[in-house]
Amino acid sequence: MLFLVASSSVWASNGFAEIEIPPRGTYLHADPGGEGRLPVDPPAVVDLQSNGFSTGDTLLITFEGSMRGSEDAADTPVTALIGVFSSTNQILPISDADRVPGAVDAGSDFSSAQTFFTHEDTDIPEDFLITPSTGFSIEVPQSAKYLYISIHDSFYPDNSSPNPIGVTIEKQASETSTGGFPLEYILVALGVVALLAVLFAFAVIKRRKSKTQSAHGGGGVPTAPESAHGGGGDPT
Repeated sequence: MLFLVASSSVWASNGFAEIEIPPRGTYLHADPGGEGRLPVDPPAVVDLQSNGFSTGDTLLITFEGSMRGSEDAADTPVTALIGVFSSTNQILPISDADRVPGAVDAGSDFSSAQTFFTHEDTDIPEDFLITPSTGFSIEVPQSAKYLYISIHDSFYPDNSSPNPIGVTIEKQASETSTGGFPLEYILVALGVVALLAVLFAFAVIKRRKSKTQSAHGGGGVPTAPESAHGGGGDPT
C-alpha cells in the first residue's frame, strides 16, 4: 500500500505545457498599429491548474524560435522572453497602463522599455525576465492561476515570426541536498523498502510458528517404556 501511494504521487505531480508566443502579443501597455500595420495581439496565456501546476511548484521554462523586429529586419533568434503570473485571465486594452489587474509578483523585477513612438511607461512591478532559452526556473507564487508570456519590445505591430516561437513549460523535480535525486523517487524507494520489511516480518513469524508446532508433534504425552520383565510381578 505504501508503494502504491508513493508511486501515484509521482504521476499526479507531473505538469507540462507547450505554447507558441505571438510575435505581436504582449501584456504590456503598447503603441497601437498605424496605417497598414497589424494590431497588437494578446500574450500567450497558460492555465496553470489545467496543465498540472500548483502553488509552490518550480517551473522550468525553455524556448526556441526567431522573429523579425521590423519589415526589413533580419530573422533573429529569440534569446529572452518576459512573463507575469496572474490570479485571473483578464487582460485590459493596450491603452491601459496596467493591463493585468490580477498580476502576482514573482522573480526578479524586470523594467520594460517605454513605447517607441509615444514614449510612455510600460513597466509593471510584478513581471520578470525569462532567460536563458535553454532553461529558466521560477516558483509559482501563492494565488497565481495563470502565466502570461510575451516577447519584450517597444513597438509590436511590425513584428513577425517566420519560425514559430515555441515554449515548453514543465514541473521541475524537487532535489535533495545530498543525492540530487527527485524527492518523488525517494518516496517511492522508501515505500518499496517498507513493503519488503513488512513481507519479511510476516515470513519470519510464520516460519517460527511452523517450527514451534513441529517441536510438539501430535500434541500427545510420551509414555514410559515397558519393563524388560513382563507381567510386572516380583522376580522369583
